[in-house]
Amino acid sequence: MLNQATPYALPPEWFDGAVLFCEEAGGMGAYVWSYLQVLRQAGILDRISGMVVGIPDGIEGIDGPDSPDASPTLREIVLDVLSDRDIPVLGNVEFGHAGPNLPMPVGIRVALDAQQRFLALLEPAVRPLTASAWAPGGCAERGQ
Repeated sequence: MLNQATPYALPPEWFDGAVLFCEEAGGMGAYVWSYLQVLRQAGILDRISGMVVGIPDGIEGIDGPDSPDASPTLREIVLDVLSDRDIPVLGNVEFGHAGPNLPMPVGIRVALDAQQRFLALLEPAVRPLTASAWAPGGCAERGQ
């Protein structure tokens, strides 16, 4: 996320219509807020069509629903940063560092319904190797 605040940032148009997956392990709740603010200031959050947030894992300063402390929850942080954006946000999804480590493929179409807690991959995450990959000089021969 912090890459977007550097000269090495991805072009903002790459995020047009994307569903952003984010999760954090360790650190502080304030870091999560700051990371999301970087994306907001870079215009990324204005371009995405949805967000999927992983289960917080060992983040200090993030309160659970039963905590008497006045610290914000992860949900409150995400919704604060998104402010007036009306996009689906699906939270506490088991991917990344917490729960089963489910890989999230990059660049494929997904269906997201936060109200129904539904996320579906609409195309294969991997493609079969073509015959040319096994041809002399192909990536299989080079060990790639």
